[in-house]
Amino acid sequence: MSSNNSNDTTPTSQLPPSVLICTFVSSLLSIVGAVVIFITYSLVTVARNQTRRLLVYLTIADLMTAVGNLVGASRYVYIYVIKNETEYLFNRQMQNVTTDAVCDVQSFVTTFSSLSSFFWTSIIMIHILMTLITQREWSSLRNRVIYHFVSWGVPLGITFLALSYDVLGEDFLTSTGPWCWIKGCLHKPEVFLWKALTGKGWEILTYFLTMAFYIMMKIYMWKRRLRFKDRSHHHLREEDELYIMIFFVIIILRAAGTIRFLYAIENTNNSPGTFDKVLLHIQSFGDSAQAFANCILFCIRDTAVRQDMWNRIRGMCRPVRDEEPLLAVTC
Repeated sequence: MSSNNSNDTTPTSQLPPSVLICTFVSSLLSIVGAVVIFITYSLVTVARNQTRRLLVYLTIADLMTAVGNLVGASRYVYIYVIKNETEYLFNRQMQNVTTDAVCDVQSFVTTFSSLSSFFWTSIIMIHILMTLITQREWSSLRNRVIYHFVSWGVPLGITFLALSYDVLGEDFLTSTGPWCWIKGCLHKPEVFLWKALTGKGWEILTYFLTMAFYIMMKIYMWKRRLRFKDRSHHHLREEDELYIMIFFVIIILRAAGTIRFLYAIENTNNSPGTFDKVLLHIQSFGDSAQAFANCILFCIRDTAVRQDMWNRIRGMCRPVRDEEPLLAVTC
């Protein structure tokens, strides 16, 4: 895509270390959280159902996002902190120079993984709602094929579309943290259009979809409990009802980035204010933290999973009893 250097954005000053720390900490926590989710799915039999399998697919996407943001933040530290190339950002923005390979690859990966995460989040909510209504695991072969086509295929198609138009690259911190996304040297309307198409538009749609599914499930469960006076009619474990809380996880973690995006559209003053800087810190932590939050919600808070893993750890740590000593021979 051709673009003249008519973007109104000005060179962004170097990020404060606290923003980088937020990104590094949340990314590393999510990597650990993703590993824990994979381990519990492999070892804990009671949690090995279709809902947990969908969570594993979501975790794969969130793990890619965490690793991508970690790479992006590391690139930022190398260029702007270690090498201290203070003119790097200005020159690239003003001259519309193609960004480096690390930035391009990181932007491609995190764009794809973020979109995939939004789709898997919505599918989990749909799956739970239909499981409650049909009273059986809504996991036919056709449904599984549709799940994977929508959650992997559609994001991949959108990301390749952005790649074909050459819009992935250095973001210049417009509504992101210390990572790459859509080139900030494009015309301002183009930047926001591509960011809506490759992430924020789908993210906002996910907010409304998951909120609608959450309300529908709560109403359905409330009516069924009034009718049956217990929960024996549910085809879900009691702990599996935590999955409907995934609606709050995505909103709490990613709302700051959405607010910054909407604020940047309306903001005519290009210098970020205190409000934007506060949101930047929250976004730098939240955008990479979903796998960690899901680990807390679906592993640590899940009684069966927590108890099973604790028993395994205790069994591994318990010392092996020595063999009974031979009786001493008395002379």
